[in-house]
Amino acid sequence: MADSKYLVGSILLGSALLSGLFTEQAHAEDTQQAALMARGAYLATAGDCVACHTRPGGKPFAGGLEIATPKGVVVSTNITPDPQNGIGTYTQEDFEKALRRGLRKDGAYLYPVMPYVSYAGLTDQDVKALYTWFMHGVQPVADKPPETQMAFPGNIRMSMMAWNMLAESEKPETGDSATYDKLRRGRYLATALEHCGTCHTPRNFMLVEQQDQYLAGSQLNGWFAPNITSSSTGGIGDWSEDDLVAYLKTGHAKGRSQAAGPMGEAVEHSTSHLTEADLHALAAFIKQVPAHDDAVEHQARDSFGQAAVEPDLRSGVVNRVDNQPDYSGAELYDANCAACHGVNGAGTADQYVPSLFANSVVGAGRSDNLIMTILEGVNRSTPSGHASMPAFGAHSDVQRLSDKDVARLVNYLTDRFGSGDHHVTAEQVGAARPRPSTPATPSDATKPVSAHAP
Repeated sequence: MADSKYLVGSILLGSALLSGLFTEQAHAEDTQQAALMARGAYLATAGDCVACHTRPGGKPFAGGLEIATPKGVVVSTNITPDPQNGIGTYTQEDFEKALRRGLRKDGAYLYPVMPYVSYAGLTDQDVKALYTWFMHGVQPVADKPPETQMAFPGNIRMSMMAWNMLAESEKPETGDSATYDKLRRGRYLATALEHCGTCHTPRNFMLVEQQDQYLAGSQLNGWFAPNITSSSTGGIGDWSEDDLVAYLKTGHAKGRSQAAGPMGEAVEHSTSHLTEADLHALAAFIKQVPAHDDAVEHQARDSFGQAAVEPDLRSGVVNRVDNQPDYSGAELYDANCAACHGVNGAGTADQYVPSLFANSVVGAGRSDNLIMTILEGVNRSTPSGHASMPAFGAHSDVQRLSDKDVARLVNYLTDRFGSGDHHVTAEQVGAARPRPSTPATPSDATKPVSAHAP
């Protein structure tokens, strides 16, 4: 009898110990899975995946965004884990091929608006974390975006094989990217996750990035992603690391610049959510990129101008200036801009409304970004707050300012506060003015390829 009790007790004790071990192991696995998920979510934010795979008003990562390219419009795909319309049937190997090699599960080539040449630099560990998060942390959406329809030869996806042979993909990094030293981590962020070169590096006639001109600036669908090398005249050589961190974190660097357009989106959805350590790593890497001087820029963009001392032009009589051909740039400024930026162009004391002098957009040798900012306005939200400016070329039946008005206003601003009269014409503004799309289907929201530009 005693032996039986001893045996039962031993069995119960053994069962309890085994149960405890299984519970501890399960808890450890849950902790590891949670850490992997959190890492994947952070990496997806750093990679700004949501920017191209979410249409305005659409569900996150469900695709349907039209991305304008010089060769036609590409419609972004659904990358939620929906098995019919998204990537729910992708294995980790399938996911890796798409992310780093530009190959879909069915073997077809992706168009390089998907920056797989940059994502090719991701570590295996980070690819696994991204896959885990997309499969288990993203809500499946049963939306099927329209297929991309491009003219010949873009409609032949096999043609991307030749492009891939010409393009220089990043080499996969090794080890744990979270343990890299500051500059290695910064390089990893810039070249792989944030893919800064996708917008800021000029391309050749085949639209391949010119690596010998890394971050030297590039024209992108109306915007210009400027030179952000260490050049003291053409780039941001006069910016400190803290200046660049402030810009990436908030979209505003006092006395330097402010983010609008696609760069505003990049700050809003990606860089403003990076850790302080990663922001400094990214900024430190960019600051040491070899300088490339610019044929158009001969002085730091944010070093021009001073407060205006001209008299207030307001007469006290309210007049509409919409589409009026006879108003000067100064009168257009007074009627449309002075209420916020001040009669003297100094902005507000806290620089929520920025100064128009010591401003790299107004002081730039190219007027592209100033034109686009006037036409499209600013609408940027970050954890530090919201910044906005009305769009004076808003899509409507009646434009707030005509192409001729915008040209006059731009020339006044650059002459009064910036690098001089650029002699912008109404035709230039008309060519830059975004064309409204009809919001009839999920594919009707068109977005230019990101011009991530301070």
